Amino acid sequence: MPNEKMMILNMLQEGKITAEEASKLLSTVDEAAPTPPRPGAPPPPPPAPPQSNNGGRAPAPRPGSGVDFDEIGRKFAAFAKDLEPKIQKATEIVAEKTVVIADKLSEGMKSVSFPRMPASPSSPGVKPGEGTHRQIELTVIEGYNELNLSGLNGDVIIKGYNGDKISANISYKPNRHGATIDLMKLGGKYYLGYEEDDFQFVSIDAYVPTSMFKVINLSGLNGNMDISGLECDNLQISNTNGQLTVMNMKADNIKSESGNGRLTVGDISAATAVIEHFNGAVEAGGIDAANLSLTNFNGAISMSVAAFVAYSEYLWNIETSNAKLTLNVPTLPDLGYHIRANSALGNVRLGLTGLEFLINDPGQVEARTAAYDSRGTKVRLSLETSNAALTVN
Repeated sequence: MPNEKMMILNMLQEGKITAEEASKLLSTVDEAAPTPPRPGAPPPPPPAPPQSNNGGRAPAPRPGSGVDFDEIGRKFAAFAKDLEPKIQKATEIVAEKTVVIADKLSEGMKSVSFPRMPASPSSPGVKPGEGTHRQIELTVIEGYNELNLSGLNGDVIIKGYNGDKISANISYKPNRHGATIDLMKLGGKYYLGYEEDDFQFVSIDAYVPTSMFKVINLSGLNGNMDISGLECDNLQISNTNGQLTVMNMKADNIKSESGNGRLTVGDISAATAVIEHFNGAVEAGGIDAANLSLTNFNGAISMSVAAFVAYSEYLWNIETSNAKLTLNVPTLPDLGYHIRANSALGNVRLGLTGLEFLINDPGQVEARTAAYDSRGTKVRLSLETSNAALTVN
């Protein structure tokens, strides 16, 4: 009965039953379905009467079968006992990432609070429920500057350019008469000022000076985001329920939080980059960060690195769950790797040459390049996934 056996194995994998319980259930299924006789074969003999003492002889096989079901049960129990810690670890990984990422996204989506500004000739009121758009420009003065732009239920597109003005096309729909929205300046802070409760949606398509801001905060909700061509000290990006694309960025510190959509990251340079995503695939390429933390909950990670250029030492931690992790990295004479890779319910495959293995199990591998300590550029990789394959080429 294949269906019943598959149900039992699925229940074991999901943690609904123990290995011992699964073994008993499988034995019961097998007993209920004796092996049918071959065509033309004589019917099986009737069951032998029970004996209280067999004189020390081995027990007779069960009627209708020459298979030792007790032995199968023991083998399955041993297999399940070995599998049970891996299932438990995968469950713990999923639960831990769910809590951590949910907390961080909740913090990241808190809007920046600025004083409400009165209506002005440059920000006329619009009738409730009536969508419109405005073209707004604001000159940026040299100095310590911060930029804060936030979209609501609409797309956010921010591109850097060689100029000194923020030039934005704002599309929006207010909820009440007299609701205002405008680009504003408060000291060195430049921001799009509006009350979220006053609008059904706010969409931003803006060009901003590439390198005139020390701090940049960009956020979106229920829309796609496309960010490119910016340089700053600290960059923070937050987007939920939409695709996020981050390209050609340079910063000392980059933090990105996103979910429920595809994440695409490319041509990123940073001393430290923390990228957190959930419920969507991640595609990354051209990242050159000394310290990188890339985590994804419930989605695949596909990453390609052409070169490690800016730093002599790299420390990368890349994790996902319930999906495969694939990493392609370069091999050069003066480049050394120290790799720790683990897949809770999958296999680890390393396709790099010149590695010395410290641990080489199907789901757990630790290896490093020969003469690692003498390499000019050292890359430490900590890689982890659950319930899928992990591949490094």
